Amino acid sequence: MPRTLNHSYPELVEKAQKLFWVKGYKSVSPEELAEHLEVSKSTIYNKYTRDMLFMDSLKGYVVDLSDPILEQVRNSDKGIEAFRDFFYMIVDGLLEKSFPKSCFMVNTVVELRNEKEQITELYERYFGNMRKTHRTVLETAIKKGEIKYPERIEEYTECMVGVLFSLSILYKVKSREELRTYVDEQISLLV
Repeated sequence: MPRTLNHSYPELVEKAQKLFWVKGYKSVSPEELAEHLEVSKSTIYNKYTRDMLFMDSLKGYVVDLSDPILEQVRNSDKGIEAFRDFFYMIVDGLLEKSFPKSCFMVNTVVELRNEKEQITELYERYFGNMRKTHRTVLETAIKKGEIKYPERIEEYTECMVGVLFSLSILYKVKSREELRTYVDEQISLLV
């Protein structure tokens, strides 16, 4: 007897996101996805494809999680301290497992970047927003006189993006204290 669809599409996307975030796209078969979502296999094959659920999971990550956090950082008037607050929050989230497994977007890019055009487009949007946020924080810090070489803003922007993605790896082998020291050392390069 076929299973009744008891969840709305947004609920299915949210549940699928958790699975894709931990296992990636290629490691999740349509059968495993159907089981995880508690729907029939035919729902995955005929109504909501694995590709569709994955892309909407990734878009949801960007729109519902990443973008609001970056907007909050961008709107801060703390200058350099906004970076410290942001990176410490990331460290805490990674160590306390608030995020299932590192950065969903970075994991996806490593796995699929050149295989799906939609992912490349979303990746470029995501990183554009990340760079815009870091640049805005740096501009605020420059206005506050906190930056040693304001003319190096582009280099500093890329440096701070790199710090974020370094944390996605370093949290697996370093303690909270070591990660915070790393953040502080990277920020000290700017001032």
